Amino acid sequence: MKRNGETKRRRNVAEETEGGGEDPAMWENLDRNFRQVQSVLDRNRSLIQQVNDNHQSRMADNMSKNVALIQELNGNISKVVSMYSDLNTNFSSAFHGGKNGHDGGGAAGTRA
Repeated sequence: MKRNGETKRRRNVAEETEGGGEDPAMWENLDRNFRQVQSVLDRNRSLIQQVNDNHQSRMADNMSKNVALIQELNGNISKVVSMYSDLNTNFSSAFHGGKNGHDGGGAAGTRA
C-alpha cells in the first residue's frame, strides 16, 4: 500500500510540473535511478535472508559463507548511500540549476 501512495505522489508531482515547462526526461531519469536503488535493496534483502539461514543452520561451512555475504552486503549499503547522494544532487540541480540534473544519468546511472 505504501508503494502505491509513493507512485501516486510521484505521478502527481510529474503531472503538475509538466504543465509548468519542466522536462519529463528528468522524471524518467529519477525513476530509472530509483529502480536501480531498489534493485540493490532487493539484493540486500536476499543476502540478509541467506545470512540468517546460514546462521540458523549452525553448520561451520555455512557460517564461513556468511563472511563473503556480509562483505557484499556492506558494499551494497555503501552503493545505496552513494546512489541516494547522487539522486539528491541530480534532483536539486534540476530544480535549482536549470536542466543539468539529467544530462546522461549521472554517476547513479552507472551503478547497479
